[in-house]
Amino acid sequence: MEFVKRLSPSEAKYKYFGLPKKTREEFPDKDRTFKLKFKNKTYDMRVNNKNCIMLTQLYDAYQFQEDDEIKISSKNDASFELKVNE
Repeated sequence: MEFVKRLSPSEAKYKYFGLPKKTREEFPDKDRTFKLKFKNKTYDMRVNNKNCIMLTQLYDAYQFQEDDEIKISSKNDASFELKVNE
């Protein structure tokens, strides 16, 4: 699975990104922790009840901005990797 999206102004401001229904099924159930690798560090993440993933804890590594393109790919070990193109 590979998911690509540009962050909207509200997503950048409130530090989250929403998952479309098709992509949502690829992630664990609500409030179940999964591993997300970003900038050579692994984070414990969750999908919340609004089908969003909060980016707050990643802001130490990168300050997300409006129109940043994020790409999430699933890995063989049931984890995910996030990359950002400014």
